[in-house]
Parts: sequence; structure tokens; C-alpha cells
Amino acid sequence: MKTRKMLSVLLVGAMTFLLAACGNKAGSSSKSAEEEGKGKEYHVIYLTPSTASQFWTYVGIGVENAMKDIEKSEGIKVDYEVVGPAEESQTEDYVTTFEECIGKQPDAIVTATLAIDATVPKAQEATNAGIVLNFVNCGIGTGDDGANEEYYNEFYYCSNDTIGEMAAEAFKDAMDAKGIKEGILGMNTNVENEALNHRVDSFRTKIAEIAPELELTDTYYNGNVVETAQENAENIISTYGNKLIGMYSGNNITGDGVCNAVAAAKVGDKFVNVAVDSDDIEIQALKNGVLDAIIVQDAYAQGYKCMENVLQTLVQGKNPESEKQANCPPVVITKDNMDEEEMQDLLDPTRLQK
Repeated sequence: MKTRKMLSVLLVGAMTFLLAACGNKAGSSSKSAEEEGKGKEYHVIYLTPSTASQFWTYVGIGVENAMKDIEKSEGIKVDYEVVGPAEESQTEDYVTTFEECIGKQPDAIVTATLAIDATVPKAQEATNAGIVLNFVNCGIGTGDDGANEEYYNEFYYCSNDTIGEMAAEAFKDAMDAKGIKEGILGMNTNVENEALNHRVDSFRTKIAEIAPELELTDTYYNGNVVETAQENAENIISTYGNKLIGMYSGNNITGDGVCNAVAAAKVGDKFVNVAVDSDDIEIQALKNGVLDAIIVQDAYAQGYKCMENVLQTLVQGKNPESEKQANCPPVVITKDNMDEEEMQDLLDPTRLQK
């Protein structure tokens, strides 16, 4: 009898010990699940189309600020590096660098491309290798078309159709303010690119609708070189003389060259100058009245959202966005509103650098 009682006591004690041990193990597991992902390190590369461009620097500031914020909020670490050619025109170097990035086998790549056809196979290669690939501003499609979306995780962009339409409306507003009714409009942009051409095509379509009396020149391409853009603008000014009532520039490098030419030519008050994207030369031109309006993309927000999405995708194991393309609309900045704090942040995102 005593033996049976002793055995019962021992069995109860053993079961109690086992239950307690299991309970502790379960509690440990639960704590581990809560802390899962904390302290992890991810290797992320920002492959920029140009290390010299202010626009891509602005995108990069957004990228880095998002990285710092997510590191803090998610308790992760990011091994971050920036690579890319000096100039946007060095597209072959960009594609080669993309290949090198894939070879490093990072967790993610944030990039933008001005060479769509050459980039598509690299995007496919990266995605097939399990690399989270996000495009910012310039992707392997226009964004609006959803092209090649199977080869990337997410694309944050600003609709080039919207940019062109808003530029046309800003041009017409400036025409009306200066009492200009008719004349010739010079068309300038950087490179012939499927996506960027939409900035020109949509401008042409919209301006024909709202100012049908205007005659537009052929598009002058400059290879994204300021000096060439200036030479093109000087050529347009000398060719059309007093009949020329304005210029449209499809990006900031083009805008820099055009502003230099317009300032030197002293074309007078009856001239309209509208450009896309901002940098120091354009900001000064806007202050001086050489430039009437800049259609400004939120480069900082695009970069921030792109990196935020990359890291959340890595942490969560899936893309938190429901759509693969996210449009970030532009704004029109003129001399009248450029001193507002919100506009100052858009014109110069270095103000937001952490």
C-alpha cells in the first residue's frame, strides 16, 4: 500500500515537473515568436542611374531616411550601399553594375532605369534569384501600363502622362498671364525613352487641346548633357527669333541648359519657360523669373516609400502593397508659391535629410 502511495506521489511529481517544463517551453516559444525578426540584418543596394544627379540624390535621401526609420521601428539592421554610374547617359555601365549587384546576392535592390529593354532580363534574373527588387520613378514600364510587373516586387513612380499634362496647363497659365496668344514653342528633353517620351507626348496632346494656336517644334534631344541642352535651346532661339514664345523642358538637366540659354538671350517678358524636376540652377531661374514653373515630382517620397516597402517585404515575408504600381502625383511650383515650406521641401529634399 505504502509502495503504491509512494509511486503515485512520484508519478504526480513527475507529471507536474513535465507540465511546468512544457509550460516554460511554450512561454519561451511565444516570446521568440514576438521577437522574430528583431536584430536581423539585411543587405540592400541602392543602384542609382546617376551619382551626379541632384534628382537621384533626392531620391536617395528618401531611401536612407526610410532605412533609418525602419531599422528603429523593426529592430533590424541594414547593410546598405549605393552604386551606379556617374551620369544617366551611361546606361551600359548601369546594366553592367546591375549584373554585379545580382552577383553580390543581396536581400534587396532599389533602383531606377533609363534603359528599359536592357534592364528587363536583369530584373528577371534578380527576381528569379529571390532578390526583392523595387523600382523607383523609372521602371521597366511606364507604371500606368503595368508592364513586366512579374519581374519586380513594387514600383513607386510619378505618372509621366500627368507630368506632361500639368506642364501644358502651367504653360498656358503663364501664357495667359503674359498676354501671349500665338507663336512657336520649343520642345526639349533628355533621352528618347519609352517612359520619358510620355512627358513630351502628353504635353503635345494637352497643349494642342488648350492652346491650338501654338506651333510646336520637333523634340530636341540632348543625351542628358547640360551643354548640349543649352546648344539646342540656343539653336531654337536663333532659328525662330521673335516667333518663339517659349520652351518646354522634360527634365531638370534639360531645364538647366534651356535656362542658361534663355537667360543669356535676354528674350524678354513675353516668353514662357516651363521645366520638369528641380535642382539649384532651376530654383535660381525660378527666383529670377527666367523660369515660370517647375513640375516637381516628390523624389523624396518616392525614395522613402520604395525603401520602406522593400524592408517591410523582407520583414513580413510578403509585399504589403495590394497593387504593384503606386503613383505619387507631382505639383506645380511657381515664383508665387515657392517660398511655402511644403514647396521648399519638394524643391530641396536635403532639408529633410536625417
